[in-house]
Amino acid sequence: MTRDDMISNLGTIARSGSKNFLNELKLQEDAGGMDVSKGIIGKFGVGFYSAFMVGDQVDVRSKSALTDHANEPAKVWSSDNGAGSFEVSDLDENVRQERGSSVEIFLKEEFWHYCDENKLEEILKRYSNFVNFPIFLNGKRVNTIDAIWVKDPKEVDEETYANFYKYISNNIDDPLDTIHFRADAPLDVKALFFIPSFHSEKYGMGRMEPGVNLYSRKVLIEAKSPDILPDWMRFVKGVVDSEDLPLAISREKAQDKSLIAKLRSVLVRKFIAHISKMAK
Repeated sequence: MTRDDMISNLGTIARSGSKNFLNELKLQEDAGGMDVSKGIIGKFGVGFYSAFMVGDQVDVRSKSALTDHANEPAKVWSSDNGAGSFEVSDLDENVRQERGSSVEIFLKEEFWHYCDENKLEEILKRYSNFVNFPIFLNGKRVNTIDAIWVKDPKEVDEETYANFYKYISNNIDDPLDTIHFRADAPLDVKALFFIPSFHSEKYGMGRMEPGVNLYSRKVLIEAKSPDILPDWMRFVKGVVDSEDLPLAISREKAQDKSLIAKLRSVLVRKFIAHISKMAK
């Protein structure tokens, strides 16, 4: 980023760029272009400002990739409250910053446990194991598992399914059957369900938790979600991903409750159709 980019995009939370971006998208939509309701998450907004929940100060170092700014020194944007006051200055020449950007968070003392490499790896694998971009922690790539549920079922072999089932379920058996499907009406849905070859309740090991994780655009929304499948399907293991679900979905908001209800209806119908076919 240039100095002007930093001021414009990192200036204040009320003017993070998202409103201008949406206005531009709206013009495209009116002209027959893209749907403004998709693709906004992760581009602008409050995500960056969550750093101030754990940090006393946040520095963003950046060197512009634009040819016109190639000879300019890298810049550093610094704020100690995230409420609008900040400084932009030339980065110390002894600090290395190649083309691109770096974010440095000065953690509050009560959050120093986030400096622990094992803790960071656990968080990254839990929430971001399937994102498209490689994530490295101290030089080691963390997200190494493919999101096979977004692939065409014809491209996935049985061994890959079996390995993924063992990964998400922590079971050692091979699945009895696999259900991998996509739907685009009434919601965009990508789902991968596994029927285990045995279930623990049968052997007196206590009531099972729900076994399906809910994702939006490969980002975990809720592990072992109790809402997207009925209780009798708690033996099912797997993943559901829908781009129509907002990342900050709320069970209290009527609109979000309606989305979950539609999603649940689609999934249950598909599952019952599959086990009916198995029965025949």
